[in-house]
Amino acid sequence: MSHRNGIKNFAFIPETYIMPKDYNRFISNQYRHRGLWIIKPFDLSRGRGITIIDYSFKDTQTSLKENVVVAKYIDNPLLVNGYKWDLRLYVLVTSFNPLVVYLYKEGLVRFATVKYVCDKSRINNRRMHLCNYSVNKGSPSYIRNSDPQRENVGHKWSLGALLDHLRDEYGINTESLMQGIEDIIIKTIMSATSQMLPAINCFVPNNQNCFELYGFDILVDDKLKPWLIEVNLSPSLGIDSTLDSRIKSTMLCDLFTLIGIPIVDPTVFNCNQNVRRLKFDTIPRKKTNINMNHLTNDEKRLLKNTIDQNERSRGFMRIFPTYLSWKKYSSYLDNVNGIPRGSIIPPFYVKLIRNYNYFLNDHLFNENSSFCMNIRSDQDQCELSLKTIKKSLNDDKNISTDIAKLKETIVKYLKNGYIFSNLQARQTFSLYLTYISALLKKCALEKHYENPSSDLVLMFLIKASKNLSIPLEIKIPKSTLSTNKKTMEVFQLLQSFLFKYNYDTVKYTTQDNTKNCLPHKLFNLFISLARKEDIEEVISYSKHNWLSSAIHPVLNNTYGHSI
Repeated sequence: MSHRNGIKNFAFIPETYIMPKDYNRFISNQYRHRGLWIIKPFDLSRGRGITIIDYSFKDTQTSLKENVVVAKYIDNPLLVNGYKWDLRLYVLVTSFNPLVVYLYKEGLVRFATVKYVCDKSRINNRRMHLCNYSVNKGSPSYIRNSDPQRENVGHKWSLGALLDHLRDEYGINTESLMQGIEDIIIKTIMSATSQMLPAINCFVPNNQNCFELYGFDILVDDKLKPWLIEVNLSPSLGIDSTLDSRIKSTMLCDLFTLIGIPIVDPTVFNCNQNVRRLKFDTIPRKKTNINMNHLTNDEKRLLKNTIDQNERSRGFMRIFPTYLSWKKYSSYLDNVNGIPRGSIIPPFYVKLIRNYNYFLNDHLFNENSSFCMNIRSDQDQCELSLKTIKKSLNDDKNISTDIAKLKETIVKYLKNGYIFSNLQARQTFSLYLTYISALLKKCALEKHYENPSSDLVLMFLIKASKNLSIPLEIKIPKSTLSTNKKTMEVFQLLQSFLFKYNYDTVKYTTQDNTKNCLPHKLFNLFISLARKEDIEEVISYSKHNWLSSAIHPVLNNTYGHSI
């Protein structure tokens, strides 16, 4: 693909050779390109077996006849406080035909534990040259970040913290840097499409049957050029710190929400039953103004699924296709079949391929499309937030200001006669119970923490559980238990209740036709930022009887109607 579309457009991969087939070519070329080379085994992970060699490596030539990858070593990395670092970014591909690519807004920054020095005599110091966590975690100087409020401490940072640091301390244009990284991701996925399509056509009957999460490792040099180091088919989801937990767990939750996996209650469905009986229609969807009367059923399904996924994307940003990325990268696709130009695919297979890439563009980004302007403005917002990763997202003062304005607007609507829809009321109550659950857990784990009355919560659960579609069996904790253990049992009961309550709430997504309710976009933004006290204040203005009667007793240490 690089030869067909210009090697300069794909010059983001270091010069690479696959052994042993490229052995002779490598030996002849390496004398012209003197410097350091990095050797990686085919079948190992976590930095195992990686070595760095000089161009005059007579003693290591025998190992190059094994199954390894040899790449030019980037010896001028951009340093932060003197240390080398690289990025782990999470890329989700939900479809290859049409090609749909998402990038998660947060990533991990991994630091080496020895300050970097470009000295050939020190090429054997793995903890200077490799940023892998598995390599550096055993170092005496490795610092774990145990503070969930700080993302720029120790040898593992968040992507947002790094961009803030580069922008504030070095004056680097992080927007341009993220554009370059986005460019690498899209071109890399496009390059692999031709190898994926024949297998997908044979083994995947529906493009909603599978998805793939990739881990992109990116290195930035001192000229601010991003390089693709490798793409991991199975990126590590292990957790070693609070930062790992926050980023990876949130990413996985957002991933499953985006994909649209229906919620299944294990008490209803067992492994011997067909889970597909739970209709896919239970996944929240927004109505669009696209005219689909002239489309086939497959085209309607494809278009609706693409739009629905983008509506559920949360922390994932769709980087292809968008209005801007389509204009930039559509030239890499064949006009007839939509396959990347320069792809080597059997002619008989090419005839079978339907050009869904251009179909998607015609209906989402075409100037004559009734949906074009809505999609374009949404995508501009997504791309802007992806490229800048605004500092205000991690600024408590800005968040407090935003939530105060949202709360003020919500209260005005409520005073003017607007109400929570049934779905909005249940979502609000669910979030409130989540905060109560967090307080209970804190009480159970900390001996000297004020208890918010687990007895009151237990009373609520006994009454409220009877109104679930699948009643929850409440086992009252033994009176002989310590306060902490009793609180922990109530916490676990509340977690079970929340699971079933949220399961019931899903049913309201297709039945919620409440009139004169709060604007959905305003409510969704409020609920994404609201704190416990914000919910309590807003509910005091609500005319939604059951919601007020459910929350106010918790505030006043009484209990009223069941829900």
